[in-house]
Amino acid sequence: MRIKKALCWLVLPPGIMLLAVLLLLWLSAKPLLYAHYQQSSAYFAADGKLLSLRLAADQRYRLRVPLADIAPALQQATLLYEDRQFYRHVGVDISAVGRAFWQGVIKGGRRQGASTLTMQLARLRFGLNTASVSGKLQQLAYALYLERHFSKEQILEAYFNYVPYGGNIEGVAAASLIYFGKEAQRLTLAEALALSVIPQNPNQRSPLSTQGAQQLELARQRLTALWLAEYSPTEQGSSQQELAQRLSLPLNYYQRTDLAYTAPHFINQLQAQGLSGGRFYTSLQYGLQQQMQQGVTAYLRRNADKGFSNASVLLVKRSTMQVQAWIGSADFYNAAIAGQVDGVTALRSPGSALKPFVYALALQQGIIHPQSLLTDLPRRYGSFNPENFDRQFAGPISATEALINSRNVPAVQLQAGLNKPDFYHWLKQAQVPLPQNAEHYGLALVLGGMEISMQQLVQLYAMLANGGSWQALQWQAETDAMPATRQTLLTPEAAFLTLDMLRQHAKPQAGLLSELTDSAPVAWKTGTSYAFRDAWSVALSGDYVLAVWLGNFDGSSNPNLVGLTAAGPLLFELLALLPRDKAAEQRLFSAADKLNLKQVELCSRSGELPNKYCPQTRPGWFIPGVSPIKVSDVHRAVPVYRATGLRACSHQPPQTELKVFEFWPSDIARAYQLSGLVLTPPQYQHACSGTALAAQQAPQIRSPQHNLTYQLGKNAQQQKIALQASFDGAVTRAHWFIDSRYLGAVAPGETLFWQGEAGEFQLRVVDDLGGVASQRLRVQ
Repeated sequence: MRIKKALCWLVLPPGIMLLAVLLLLWLSAKPLLYAHYQQSSAYFAADGKLLSLRLAADQRYRLRVPLADIAPALQQATLLYEDRQFYRHVGVDISAVGRAFWQGVIKGGRRQGASTLTMQLARLRFGLNTASVSGKLQQLAYALYLERHFSKEQILEAYFNYVPYGGNIEGVAAASLIYFGKEAQRLTLAEALALSVIPQNPNQRSPLSTQGAQQLELARQRLTALWLAEYSPTEQGSSQQELAQRLSLPLNYYQRTDLAYTAPHFINQLQAQGLSGGRFYTSLQYGLQQQMQQGVTAYLRRNADKGFSNASVLLVKRSTMQVQAWIGSADFYNAAIAGQVDGVTALRSPGSALKPFVYALALQQGIIHPQSLLTDLPRRYGSFNPENFDRQFAGPISATEALINSRNVPAVQLQAGLNKPDFYHWLKQAQVPLPQNAEHYGLALVLGGMEISMQQLVQLYAMLANGGSWQALQWQAETDAMPATRQTLLTPEAAFLTLDMLRQHAKPQAGLLSELTDSAPVAWKTGTSYAFRDAWSVALSGDYVLAVWLGNFDGSSNPNLVGLTAAGPLLFELLALLPRDKAAEQRLFSAADKLNLKQVELCSRSGELPNKYCPQTRPGWFIPGVSPIKVSDVHRAVPVYRATGLRACSHQPPQTELKVFEFWPSDIARAYQLSGLVLTPPQYQHACSGTALAAQQAPQIRSPQHNLTYQLGKNAQQQKIALQASFDGAVTRAHWFIDSRYLGAVAPGETLFWQGEAGEFQLRVVDDLGGVASQRLRVQ
């Protein structure tokens, strides 16, 4: 009787409390299972390999995983070991609770576990302290509360996402990645059995310590025996004995220090974009990333004597704009090279790497076609006198040759002629950061007088193969995971022609070797920044865009940092690592039928349509209705006296015969003369007049530039403005005028200097064959 009373007083108050709590919870709204659930960030390569697992904000490894992505063996083993009645009880196993209460409370013996998986989830989710009787009763009530609002599958899934697995590792997804280097759905039976026994005592069975691993192995073998007794072998061709032998083999566990940390700059960039907290399956190609990292390391080691210590690389799949490889620096952990700086996103001077886009705009605006003849001769643009890298001038040169040989003067000349848009505003449209106004950069923009990131540079080059469409980079494996941002900045015709011009750039290897090897066709360009601080090389090949940078993050100079000889060889070593796709290579360099392009025979010397006297032609592209195409008048037949070899005013056979000579504009003719090539016709034997002397080419004013405002300096020398023009090859004298004032006369190729005045004037030049050119001139 006394025992009954004692039991009554012992059970009644907690029972009343339990009923009250249960009633309150029963009437409460459905709880959030994952309130305040902070996830780690797991980043995977395109093939599923883990790139990096980063701690959650509370410094724990924790990832949420759906039940369908947890290996069935792990689910079965956990239920077998922890809660065999899970699908039959209502959250509380009454018989187990009764036994535990009688043994631990009434008889005062060793405490027995009676917690169901639902009760364990209640403790973890609501942060309950179950060491006391009241705490245990709360746990019972919350378990019933969860069972009322959630299905068994939802409860089991949440259990796997909350349960501790030793140290700061929570949830089966993080535990599987850390201990076995794989996701939970790929666990073997032996690995599933091991993870199933850790939550019962995560501190003593954690494989993070030697002693914990030993205790874990003993517990796993005990569960293995239970498993073999409960389940028959499910593996095809396996007997009970064979399965037991395999499960008895010791397991190898990884540590947290073994976690992958691949492409750290790439992962940092993803996090900067807000991609953190959960799983992210990226577009990065694990194999290519590793191979390119090794290639960079080997290249820098071989060239250490040249002072090369750092490099950056970005590889993008052009058709989808997905990042395939991202190397921010040669060594992320090397403080001597500031390795944690990301060279892919850092702003650097591009040198000549932007020149292709000035040519593309010039093609689009009808200023040139690929074989147009440009002049690589000394030019003055106000106080700006551009020079070439080799400090020499090539004279007349085709647009294609000027681009692939990276001549500065023609590029500046083309930039000066761009309009609507000019180069500055076009770069702004392409989202290139230009914090200053256009006047700040001037015509040095095309020579690298600004800063751009490798990421932005690759986006520009990808346009050439994507029909002139600028697109944002894609980071994730699924192409529809991020909405594509597109903007058409070049016509498809201009983009293709620029690409075709770059394709003619010879590779940095011996000519014979190039002919004997079946290497992929490549369109590429290099760049060297001012004072040899940055060496660039960018290529399009197949379906890839690859960019390489060599330099120092502190901006220090190195005379060996030349794009062609420093970055170029590394570029082609890395290109050799890419898988060949001959179909993609053919598509890249084949003009689509829908393009408004035609290929015609052009005079090899002038780059214009051949007249009947042109001795040699070659095929060339042009854009009908856009490209500046006219019949060449360079080659002209003139009468020459047979007896003296001197020129006649008119053809008078048989005393004269017609001979073909080249009539170049005066600046080009002078360049040929300086190089030892005499191409002009002979002197007239007699003075001529009338139509015999009619000029075929009007003068072209080269200096001053029509779109520039000239600033007068403080002294007389700084106030002089150079007057230069190009004339027809038959011109011998020209006269300059400012408004109605006569300034002086010059021979073709000579410069007249005018003592400038402030104001706006009409500048005019007249040659002795009647040709006239004029333009407005603004002076401040």
